[in-house]
Amino acid sequence: MLNLGQEDLRGDDVIRRSFAIDPWANTMSLGCPSCPHFVECGGLHVEAPLLDCQDLCCNRPETCSRVCRNNPQKFVAQRREIGGFDLNETPRAPQRPSNLRSDVVELIYHRSRRQTPLREPTVALRLADIVDYSCGRAKFSSRLEMCENFRIDPSCNIILTGVDHDHRIEPWWSLSNARIPIIRTLSRLGIALVSTPNFSLLVDSPRTDDIYSMKRIAINFAEFQQEGISCALHPNGRAVRDFERWAEFIAMRPEVSTLSYEFITGSGLSARRQIHLDGLINIARTAGRHLDIVVRGDPKVIPILMPHYREIIYIDTTAYMKAQKRFLAERTANDGLAWNHLYTEPGAAIDHILQKNIEEQREFLKAKYFGKSLHSNRAA
Repeated sequence: MLNLGQEDLRGDDVIRRSFAIDPWANTMSLGCPSCPHFVECGGLHVEAPLLDCQDLCCNRPETCSRVCRNNPQKFVAQRREIGGFDLNETPRAPQRPSNLRSDVVELIYHRSRRQTPLREPTVALRLADIVDYSCGRAKFSSRLEMCENFRIDPSCNIILTGVDHDHRIEPWWSLSNARIPIIRTLSRLGIALVSTPNFSLLVDSPRTDDIYSMKRIAINFAEFQQEGISCALHPNGRAVRDFERWAEFIAMRPEVSTLSYEFITGSGLSARRQIHLDGLINIARTAGRHLDIVVRGDPKVIPILMPHYREIIYIDTTAYMKAQKRFLAERTANDGLAWNHLYTEPGAAIDHILQKNIEEQREFLKAKYFGKSLHSNRAA
C-alpha cells in the first residue's frame, strides 16, 4: 500500500500528477476489476503504483471527511444521503430552458467604488455571494435590494455561477433542508439561470469521493429546476468513465438543456484540458438534442466547443478585476487589446472604467474566439 498522508499528497505536485487518470498512457490498477464500484468508476489508469484507489486512504477516519469504504459507518451514511451512487436515481425535474443569448457576460463581485447601476443585458453573480450560510437563508428578500447591493440595473438578466472554491460551495450542500427555501427565494428574485456548484473531484482521494460529488451535482440540478429556476448542470469529471456516465444521464434527461464547465483549475491545465473537452463533445453528440453551455476560465476552448453546442455563454472576470486595479482597456489593432494603468484620486468612482472594460473585452473575445466566421459552424 502506498502510505502517503493527505498533507504529503497536497504538497508534492509530482506525486499528484502521477495520480492523474490517463487510460491511453497507463494500464488499469490490478485491484480495480474486483471493486464493487467498478461500473461507476471505470477503474484507475494512473502512473502511481496503486493496487486500487483505497491506497489513497489517509487512515485517519476520525478526522477525514472523504467518502471512503475504510470508514464504513460514515460511508454508509454518506451513500444513503445521496440515495446511492447511481445517477439515474436522481429525482426528475421539469424542463426549464433559459433562452439566454449573451455571448460574453461579466462576473460582478461587489459594488465597491461604483456609484451608478451597471447596465448590461446579462451579468453574472456568484451563488455564494447571495446566500448567508451561517443563517441558512438568502441574503436578499427583493430583487431591488440584491441589485442595489451589486450596483447592477434591475432589468439585467442575472446568472448565478456555482463555480467557486471548495470552502465557498461545500457549505451549500451542508444547508440540507434549508436549500429548498433558499432556492424558492432565488426564484422570486428573478434569477434567469444558475449553474450547479462544481463539487471537486480530487486526484488524491478514493474514487468513491468523486462519485459522491457527481451525484450531489445531479441532485442540486434537480432541486433548482424543481423549484422554478433554469439550471446549468456542471458535469464535473476527471476520468473517461465519468463523462460517459454524464453522457448517459443527460441523454435520458430532456430537462437538461444547459451545461456549465470551468477551465480554471485541473481542467484548465494544458495536459488535462483535452480529456475534459472530449468529454463535453461526447456529451453533446450523445444527447440527441441541442445543448447550450456556460464556460468559465480559458476562452481558448470556445471555438473548440462551438461546433457542438447551440449557444455558448462565456463568463468573463478580466474586465471587472482590471477595473478594480485601475486598468483601462484600449484596442490596439483589429484583434488586439491593451490594459493601460490609470492614476485616479483616492476613493474615485470607477464606473466609466468598468463600462469601457466590459465593452472592449466583450468585442475582443467575440472577435478572437467567437469570430463571425465561426458562428456558421454552430449547431443549428
